[in-house]
Amino acid sequence: MESGFTIFRQRSVAYIRNLFRRFRFVTVNREIMVFLLFLIVAVGFWISQTFKDHTTINLEYELRIVNQPKNLIFTSDLPSTISASVSGRGFSIMQYLVNKRHKVLNVDYNDLPKMGGVLTIDNYVWKKTLTKELPKGIAVQSVTPSTVEIYYSMGEHKQIPIEFQGKIRTSDEYLLCGIEIQPKYVDIYASSNIYDTIKVVYTEPVILEDVKDTVLLRLPLSRRKGVKMIPDTVNVKACVDLFTTKTVRVPIYCENIPHNKILRTFPLMAEVTFKVSATMFNQIVPDDFIIVIDYNAIKPQDRKCKLIIRESPQGIYNIRLNPEVVDYVIEQED
Repeated sequence: MESGFTIFRQRSVAYIRNLFRRFRFVTVNREIMVFLLFLIVAVGFWISQTFKDHTTINLEYELRIVNQPKNLIFTSDLPSTISASVSGRGFSIMQYLVNKRHKVLNVDYNDLPKMGGVLTIDNYVWKKTLTKELPKGIAVQSVTPSTVEIYYSMGEHKQIPIEFQGKIRTSDEYLLCGIEIQPKYVDIYASSNIYDTIKVVYTEPVILEDVKDTVLLRLPLSRRKGVKMIPDTVNVKACVDLFTTKTVRVPIYCENIPHNKILRTFPLMAEVTFKVSATMFNQIVPDDFIIVIDYNAIKPQDRKCKLIIRESPQGIYNIRLNPEVVDYVIEQED
């Protein structure tokens, strides 16, 4: 019985002869026709010989894990493709390529070693799986990557707070009022031995310079090996406003003083100077502050005592007192 290569060669020669007969009456350069004839025959024999010989090629496969438990969640990415170096007769390889244009390699979950929340696909698993996939006569030489580690969770997850990571520097006369993150928490999926160690999740670091207005950012969360985060990006709002200086006069009070004593300060009031945003300028009033002297902190030999800001409103910065220390006298009540 004639082989497919012999039939292919015979048909090629017959086709070329027929083609030559059709154009034998056309006035062309005979040497060119002879050259083309031998070129076509040589290519045909080369292809035929190549199909007969053993050859080695690389095949690309899409990787899939099958027969996995329903509650299993992969917490690291699978390789998009794996490359297998295979060898065999050229005709067998060509036939396989024609029949398998979209090549998918299904790795059975039950065949994979499992330890500490990690599935491992090694050379043994690759060759076992590829041997089932490839027809007889094609052998596996190597696989790249040779080993793949896939992290997974059996449904364990919890919510973790998110914190901004980065630096935002404003222009002169502007200040950063605050940073808002939405959502404030992220669901993380990981094996229990990993997520028990995670207390906070950070955004990817960002640095902004010369900021003069509120900035809206969409930032990815900083990834950690073996952890899947939902969502994996957050909205960050960096509130920036024009700041100005404001000064208010606040009375000085004394705390912890015995009921039979009176403490008088000189002066009776102190100036509080601070920076506040233009939108909050008129909202800050003296009653928002409490300035005190702690009687218990006064030493008999000291002639002056230090002022303490006991309360101040949110949203102000660079608070300064004038004076910071005051003269005082202590009087005994009758």
